[in-house]
Amino acid sequence: MIIKIDPLDTLFFRDGKPFTMGEETWANGVFPPYPSAVYGALRSAYFSNHPNEIEKANTNTDPTKGLKIKGIYFFLGNALYLPLPLDCVNYDNKRTIKVEMLSLEKNDKNLSSCPTNFILKSIEKKEVENEPNSLVRSSMFKSYLSHSVSSFSIQTLDRYVLSESKIGIGKSRETGTSEEGKLYRVDMRRLKGISLLVDFEGIDLPSEGMMKLGGEGRAVSFSKMSISAEVNSPEFEDGERRFKIVLSTPAIFKNGWIPVWINEENLVGNYQQEVKLKLLTAAVGKPVFVGGFDMRERKPKPMYRAVPAGSVYYFEIADGDMNTVKRLFHKKAISETYPEQGFGIAYVGKIQGGQK
Repeated sequence: MIIKIDPLDTLFFRDGKPFTMGEETWANGVFPPYPSAVYGALRSAYFSNHPNEIEKANTNTDPTKGLKIKGIYFFLGNALYLPLPLDCVNYDNKRTIKVEMLSLEKNDKNLSSCPTNFILKSIEKKEVENEPNSLVRSSMFKSYLSHSVSSFSIQTLDRYVLSESKIGIGKSRETGTSEEGKLYRVDMRRLKGISLLVDFEGIDLPSEGMMKLGGEGRAVSFSKMSISAEVNSPEFEDGERRFKIVLSTPAIFKNGWIPVWINEENLVGNYQQEVKLKLLTAAVGKPVFVGGFDMRERKPKPMYRAVPAGSVYYFEIADGDMNTVKRLFHKKAISETYPEQGFGIAYVGKIQGGQK
């Protein structure tokens, strides 16, 4: 089931930094929301439509335990958009991104502390930069995966997601009056002409309705969409052994930026005992911190450091075949924590020199 989510007012999604009223005055916000926020909203929406089943929540008979987020997208101008991969860099201007201009080159470890044997460099030896908070249309994302385009236009989230600060003050529960030293500001977001699309399975929701999303339980509307969110994996030629994995949502790996199944010494690992891979290099952004609050236990959830959406990993097959790679990785959640919530949704793509 695919639904489109539209806010009725501003939204607030906390980052992972702790916020204690009276000690901090500024509560930072993030956008897009982490998959866990969307996952929680879907569960709450289900129980609001089935109030007689609320007592089953978080038990062995929980009707939402099979909920699985398969994809989170942006909906803009009647088209799907995904986060811009971090191996796409800007050469000329702010609207056109030159892609596949970064090449795999041997890493001189006398000059670099990068642990991989390869690094990504500009073929033209030009100054390049990433475009943070940018989106690429799904049709162009497919072309990027198949290595059939050299440039494409992007959209920046700043044009459609506006920051608005909200000022508040803490109140005493006993007297209902404001408390000294508890003035604070919250970093809200107002969406303008952009929506969230969520592809999920495991529960049924009405074709349209309302639900709460993010901090302060802000109301959003949702409606079922008859749209395909399929992003097919590219066709690989016989003998191609190299490929990339692109993350469209943040992924939580127990060893930080590198998956736990990869040996940190030789960068080789067996994934699910079906394919043996060698990590060549990666384009990984700054970590994001994923936490939350457990309403049942009434305490903060464990804090995780996650690899951000758009991060790209380059691999070479040491043992196995490309069909197995696509089956195991393409549009699969590869996060080692909370994969059912939509963390670590991956796509397989081609790279230059794939037959080497």
